[in-house]
Amino acid sequence: MVSPEQENNHEEMILVQIEPNDIDLFNKLLEGYDNMALVSTLDARIGRIALWVAGHAKKDLLAILRCLPIPVSFIEA
Repeated sequence: MVSPEQENNHEEMILVQIEPNDIDLFNKLLEGYDNMALVSTLDARIGRIALWVAGHAKKDLLAILRCLPIPVSFIEA
């Protein structure tokens, strides 16, 4: 059986897509949320980004992504 602490400490990847011209701004905005997620650009030509987030921070990260001043599309993994 997995304890709630172990469940919240797992890491998840969230795939998103943004406009390629917004990648730098996106990275800077997320850097402002210290240690919220690790951002990796998978394909800069199409704006595909991977976000690695701990289970306990996922809900907050999703809320932040929905409020950013740039459009963010979620991609099914």
